[in-house]
Amino acid sequence: MSKSQKPKKATKTKKPATKTPTKSKPKTPATVPLVKEGDFVYADFTGFTQEDNQLFDTTKEEVAKTQNVFDEKETYQPRLIIVGQGWMVPGVDEALIGMKVGETKKIELGPEKAFGLRDASQVRIIPRARIKTDQKLVRGMRVRIGNQSGTVRHVGGGRVTVDFNHILAGHNISYEITLTKRLTRIQEKLEAFVHRRFEGVDPASLTVTAKGKTVTVTISADPRVLLNQSLQLWKLGLTHDIETYMKDKYTNVSFVEDWEVGATPSAE
Repeated sequence: MSKSQKPKKATKTKKPATKTPTKSKPKTPATVPLVKEGDFVYADFTGFTQEDNQLFDTTKEEVAKTQNVFDEKETYQPRLIIVGQGWMVPGVDEALIGMKVGETKKIELGPEKAFGLRDASQVRIIPRARIKTDQKLVRGMRVRIGNQSGTVRHVGGGRVTVDFNHILAGHNISYEITLTKRLTRIQEKLEAFVHRRFEGVDPASLTVTAKGKTVTVTISADPRVLLNQSLQLWKLGLTHDIETYMKDKYTNVSFVEDWEVGATPSAE
């Protein structure tokens, strides 16, 4: 190599850049809505007295059959509850708050959180003539006097001792509650009100819509519904529900009876 020639610099081989693996951030689980006061929910529940383990209420058909209290006239399905509005005993209302859909809770309640303490002033002596029934009155029989229902405790001398306390007053009870659904849309709530009042009626026979301040319920051509003696009571009940719980949204409830010509029974 001549002196005039400069030595070539060694070429450095570039190493491929190494990528630092990025750590994926853990996904934040979606917040599960918890029940709060005023929510519309559906729940299954079963109630027993603690003293003698007697079933007094259930929404489950299989439980009713197992306990030999099944009634084919009853509708066994989750029940609509507006939380905190007194639709259930106080202890159940309190237990529902904070629950999430699918959760099951077992609770034990004393009389104060259940059906109340017994009140001696609610046990009264009534003249037999005031009790309008042709049946023979016996101890334990349920009777209605005016707008009150009571239990016969004693019969004698033309007088009847009637206990107007709730039949479960003074009892400790237990409940198993399963929250099955939480309603959030106004249409869901309206439909729930309709099916609550028209219990046992095929949902396909009823349509509810809302426009402006008016709720319209259309009853399709089903004579079993349109000619039912309880129809007017169902209408009054539904109107009361909407007036009580949705008065800020609606001022009118309209009922449309959709009679199909040629498909109705003869009026003769």
